[in-house]
Amino acid sequence: MAETPTCSECHTHPAVVEDLDVDPARPWCLGCALVLVKLGDPILNYRLGPGGEAYEAELARGTSQTIPFG
Repeated sequence: MAETPTCSECHTHPAVVEDLDVDPARPWCLGCALVLVKLGDPILNYRLGPGGEAYEAELARGTSQTIPFG
């Protein structure tokens, strides 16, 4: 069984999504990936790893660009 890669951003947590829009693909942990969702720049072309369902659920709620303010 292959070992779960570590996040390429924080280098501490296990990756839950892999960004496929870069070469080589870049692994992200849930916390770092959710920051991108909140900033309105989510990873859209990805492969899920263990625990990645939480990322998909948050992505389905929308980003800062689609949440109404006011």
